[in-house]
Amino acid sequence: MIVLLSILVLEEDEENKEKQKPRMIVNLKKQWKKVILIVILSLTLISVVLGLFTSIAWLEAFRIVFGSVYVLLLPGFIISYIFFPKTKEFDSGEKEKGAIDWIERIALSFALSIAIVPLAVFYLNLIGVKINILNSFLTILGIIIISLVILRMRLKKSQ
Repeated sequence: MIVLLSILVLEEDEENKEKQKPRMIVNLKKQWKKVILIVILSLTLISVVLGLFTSIAWLEAFRIVFGSVYVLLLPGFIISYIFFPKTKEFDSGEKEKGAIDWIERIALSFALSIAIVPLAVFYLNLIGVKINILNSFLTILGIIIISLVILRMRLKKSQ
């Protein structure tokens, strides 16, 4: 993931230096099924490689990889759409109000997830909900569902 982000940042810097015409970034709204399939296949490949080259069992490798995405990326990714509903579609220097780049969105997703998920689990523990796998899973699922409801309400309000 870090290597991919580094490559994307380096390519973006090279394009900014060349000052080419504004070009449209791939429209992911039309190709979201392909993107999701590629992400799932990539995570599966990482899980298989992790299972092959370590002493970790196959099921445990899948749980580690997919669980990391579930905990560290997904809640923050949805919340980032609440605060920044637009993604830049042109590679020009112009910044549309409320729009962020994909690299910024992914970095913000990690930061938001790392900030929100532990706080939610910690405060639920303070009120008596024990920390275990099921309760943590349900807490994160609750964060995701609440975020999706808020996002849906904002989208309906803006239309």
